[in-house]
Amino acid sequence: MEMEGVNLAAVSYDSPETLLSFARKHGIGDPLLSDRDSAVIRRFGIFNTNIAPGLRAYGVPHPVEYLVAPDGAVVRKYFVPNYQHRVTGSAVALREFGAADRTAPAITLRSGALTVEVGLAAAKGFAGQQIGFFAKFTLEPGWHIYGAPLPEAYTPTSVAFDDPNVIAQSFDLPPAQPMEIGALGETIPVYSGSFSGTGSLLLKFPIDAGEVALHGQVHFQQCGDSVCEAPETIPFELRLTLQPFLVATPAK
Repeated sequence: MEMEGVNLAAVSYDSPETLLSFARKHGIGDPLLSDRDSAVIRRFGIFNTNIAPGLRAYGVPHPVEYLVAPDGAVVRKYFVPNYQHRVTGSAVALREFGAADRTAPAITLRSGALTVEVGLAAAKGFAGQQIGFFAKFTLEPGWHIYGAPLPEAYTPTSVAFDDPNVIAQSFDLPPAQPMEIGALGETIPVYSGSFSGTGSLLLKFPIDAGEVALHGQVHFQQCGDSVCEAPETIPFELRLTLQPFLVATPAK
């Protein structure tokens, strides 16, 4: 993300000593900022009032990530329902800047005139995190695949994960271009040339640490100037390394 001019910092109600111990233990190089009296947390309106005074967790914020411009304006907010589910920084970088970790798993699929590269935004993550993914499509000249919305007789292009470790997902493509199909008297949204889409996966919590295989499918129907192939589904597998869940503990 630094190549895009974006820097990462985390704000916590923990003491500087606790954050320093946590950063050293887990090799964290990004700034961890101590908001000991939750003053900044209160100013952002995310103070968790569900935690009663006197409890150890009193002062924590509701989990949220902010993308902030150099002038201090909040460009985007990423809220999550609870501490078991988080948006990864890599997912934000992919969505906002189209950037993915070069070491992240990816696979190239080919069928006829179509080549698709599907990959994750990062090589590592945690259970409960929202992981970003992408799909890059390339079609040979004279060929197209369908977009949406479509009549029932057609198959729109999509990428979906069918995996028990995934509890929610989304995938977005750019708007398809209308094409007039003279022989059918219809105008259909299609994709041609090269284009890409991005999505996200919400992993369930808990999942044991270690490598997990995430299974998905690419759905499409490719057509040329004079022929349409049958709808196709290509399965794929991407392997993600899940790290042990991290918990900050007070420094001794």
